[in-house]
Amino acid sequence: MPVEDAAAKAVLLVCDYSLKYLGGAQTAFLRQAESLVGEGVPVVVLAPDAAALNADAGDMNDTRADAAQHPEARLITVAPPRRGTIPVLELPLLGRARDLEPLVAATIRRHDVGAIVVHSEFALAAAAIAVGRRLGIPVLHTVHTFFWRAPAALAPFAPLVSRVHSSLTGIRGGDRYTGSHPLNNALRTMTLRIAQRADVVLSPSRHQADALRAAGAGRVEAFSNVAQPLRQAPPSAGGPLRLLWVARFAPEKRLEIALDAMRIVVERLGADAVHLDVAGGSHRPAPGVTFHGSVPGERVGDLMDAADAALITSLGFDNQPMVALEAFAHGRPVIVSDPVLATEFGAAAIGTPSPDAEGLAELIVALEADRSLLDAPRAGALAYARDRQPGAHVARLQELIASARG
Repeated sequence: MPVEDAAAKAVLLVCDYSLKYLGGAQTAFLRQAESLVGEGVPVVVLAPDAAALNADAGDMNDTRADAAQHPEARLITVAPPRRGTIPVLELPLLGRARDLEPLVAATIRRHDVGAIVVHSEFALAAAAIAVGRRLGIPVLHTVHTFFWRAPAALAPFAPLVSRVHSSLTGIRGGDRYTGSHPLNNALRTMTLRIAQRADVVLSPSRHQADALRAAGAGRVEAFSNVAQPLRQAPPSAGGPLRLLWVARFAPEKRLEIALDAMRIVVERLGADAVHLDVAGGSHRPAPGVTFHGSVPGERVGDLMDAADAALITSLGFDNQPMVALEAFAHGRPVIVSDPVLATEFGAAAIGTPSPDAEGLAELIVALEADRSLLDAPRAGALAYARDRQPGAHVARLQELIASARG
């Protein structure tokens, strides 16, 4: 296929997760769609609740599965019918992959799709990969987490998880992950088996790319998510050292480490030297901490501008947290408890001396005493975000698609 013909074709972005709920995977997905459209690449979004894009894209979107293509549109949305939701996981039930394949095939034909990028590991992703392979269309799989983690007490449910995933996707063969307890192994095997069926596996971080290769995922490329356009705010000119924690309120994000660290800091420095803003969650009394509850994206941006740095307190779980990219785009470094993330983000991150609350508190106290310690990480943050702007992201994605075509 001539290069100019390939460039004119649409990219089909596929996700099993609801776009009404903006977790990290959905945020990365939507930013990629916006970046492609902004660079003039036609995009078709196939995902549950795809109408969530309408507010940004206007009437050119079409959320009906059988809707005709709008010739003037550069972004088209297609929402598969929902059959329910898996409790706790809040994962839309869309049926089995083989039942979704006709919709995928019709979408590809109707909208002249030349490449498929899937962002999940369930029935819709499996259907897109199967149809893409059958039609000879390059398929790339973005892995948002290979580090699934569940309580060891739930390990007896591992066989059920494996059976459900196999039933939904139709995948019954492939390698198994064996590096953790049975339920974690089952969850990571889901990702691995989808990844093994893609032409190229995309990992937003280098350390996850290494883990995927070691597990047998095939061709894996480290390929960052999209950073927001740069919005550099000047650093604070006095007052307390301000920190921001933004993440899902889930055990693996370890909010309690941040709160315990703040208790130690307040004991050492008093209540006015350092302040932590927490976006999301319920209000609760904690010294030096403000809980803001659920906040819209623009409010998170305002909190980021007011902060000196963002906190990421997870350990051994995160791939490339989207909050890090947001912080970098605002010229704010991240303080990380995970030494692997500290290496991943290089000069844009400040690693704690130990991953516990005491280590975080020790670093916060040092930063409060000498704010100049933030200067180099602040510059590193901007450099990291600058290299991951939409234009660069789209150019690299097109290179990867072209390489998958062979």
